Amino acid sequence: MLVMMIIERRWMFVGLIVPGLIGCLASALANIAMRRRARSEAEDNTPNALSDELGGGFGASQDDRDAEAARQCAAMHMELEELLGMEAKDVPSAWKVMARRWERSRCAQDRGDRSLLASLHTVPVGIGPTGVFTINMPKQGPHALVAGTTGSGKSVLLESWCLSLASRFPPSMLNFVFLDFKGGSAFRVLHRLPHTVGFVSDLDLKHAVRALRAMELELKRREMIVSRAHVADVNELKHPPARIVVVIDEFHALKRQLPDYLTQLTALAALGRSLGMHLIACTQNPLGQVSGEMKANIGLNICLRVRDPMQSSELLGSKAAALISPQAPGVAFAYGGEEREAFRCAVPVSSETLTRGGQWACRFLGEQTPPPLFSPPLPQRIDAEDETIGTGAEPDAPLYIGVADTGVTLEPLLLPLDLGNIAIVGSGPRGKTTILSAIARLLSVRDGVEAMVTVKTPDGYVTTSLPTTNHASEHEDPSPTDARPRTRIWLVDDADDLLDPMGRGAEHDDFQEALADSHRVVIFTLNAARHLRFPDHCGVRLVFPTGDRAIDMMAGVPTQVLAQFDGDDVRIPGRAVLLVQGAATPVQCHDCAPFW
Repeated sequence: MLVMMIIERRWMFVGLIVPGLIGCLASALANIAMRRRARSEAEDNTPNALSDELGGGFGASQDDRDAEAARQCAAMHMELEELLGMEAKDVPSAWKVMARRWERSRCAQDRGDRSLLASLHTVPVGIGPTGVFTINMPKQGPHALVAGTTGSGKSVLLESWCLSLASRFPPSMLNFVFLDFKGGSAFRVLHRLPHTVGFVSDLDLKHAVRALRAMELELKRREMIVSRAHVADVNELKHPPARIVVVIDEFHALKRQLPDYLTQLTALAALGRSLGMHLIACTQNPLGQVSGEMKANIGLNICLRVRDPMQSSELLGSKAAALISPQAPGVAFAYGGEEREAFRCAVPVSSETLTRGGQWACRFLGEQTPPPLFSPPLPQRIDAEDETIGTGAEPDAPLYIGVADTGVTLEPLLLPLDLGNIAIVGSGPRGKTTILSAIARLLSVRDGVEAMVTVKTPDGYVTTSLPTTNHASEHEDPSPTDARPRTRIWLVDDADDLLDPMGRGAEHDDFQEALADSHRVVIFTLNAARHLRFPDHCGVRLVFPTGDRAIDMMAGVPTQVLAQFDGDDVRIPGRAVLLVQGAATPVQCHDCAPFW
């Protein structure tokens, strides 16, 4: 157009077009320059450039460095005993080294030397390109997540780590809780360490539930200790409780089988740092296994060989662990938020030797074995104790008739005699008569008791006096001035007809009168609770759940306790619920031979 205007000599139009053309040309040149600059910046920001500048990322250069570090570690090998300064398969060498180190740790704690104690938490676990690889759990953690595919060496790493910790601290300063969801094989040796206060596997989920409940209670107990001492951390206490390390193998299996109990582990991750409790969770696939709330409190990630680069990136921010050779078990990368560090875990020549060394060192130093944090569930059978148990006790003292379950630990089952009558309710052959017989046996050897026994026969009820044994010393003078009142107890088996409000007869009237007598204790068994009125007829109930929710609730068993009884529990003789003073406790009663 400009050329045509010039040829036709239309200068006025040329003057109007030229400024616009100049502006378009300038805009085009500026756009070209911007495109070239953007292309240059994009080239500078490629993964290769970023990895060269920052030393990380997903670039090939960093991958090469990670692969080279893994290859270097694969060529290394060190036995754990050598790393700990012990001789392989030599128990005397192991216990002597452990005893020296335990004594040093105890002295540091007694002196309140926090600096030395902090350094003692740095324990060797393996070897890397820069030398011995160490982990300081309180400083780097306080919790750790370990991942690796099958055969990558997770169990060996956990074993070496725990043995290294056990060689540094005595049981009075360090305890272990092992949760093995791989059938119990991972910690088959470690659970015999004197430091162990709990060991469960997925073969007994009820036992595992008790472990998780115990950790919740231990957290609360330590919170109370810290609160009462007006400090912010257990390390500020003059005599702090032992640190507890909870080790979970196959965390994904725990999450799948016990999803309702993950809140206990989340609380442990959130509060453990200041309360001296640490968590080591091990899994094959870390993707989506750990909640964001737990992950926020896990400071140390260790990844052994994985097959998917995404699994490695989840823990390390890099696919480094996917580059580890399958021929190099035990090679791993540790990432604590700053930089990745490659290492190969040391392998114990004999875990049994190190475990026995710990047991010997414990005896040499007079270390007390710590009490279990939790106990196994109720056993299916408990044989009766010596029939002389209770001899010399006060006439109205509680009777020891079995074991009670608090949900975490087992305690003696004490049947109170000072809270009124006692009803034993259960249908079928569940052990009601056996318990009544056990009670009679205990009463027969107790001084100051006047007891009767009534049993139902085809011809009706038959009442006899309970034979008793006089335990007074033959040297004592049976002075008539001894006016101590005697405890009157009536044992009645199959009392359903006697409790029926429509019943008739002398036995029925005597029974009803005895129930209302505050100076007598009636202990009776029933097949059903339909005629039982609480608290009119009794102050204590021992109920055998039937499995029928409505019937059991009518007998007074709370729903939360019924939830603990499965199909097997309701068929176990002697398995019952003790209802006393508003509390409901699962129990297992003694099994004994009939007394009448």
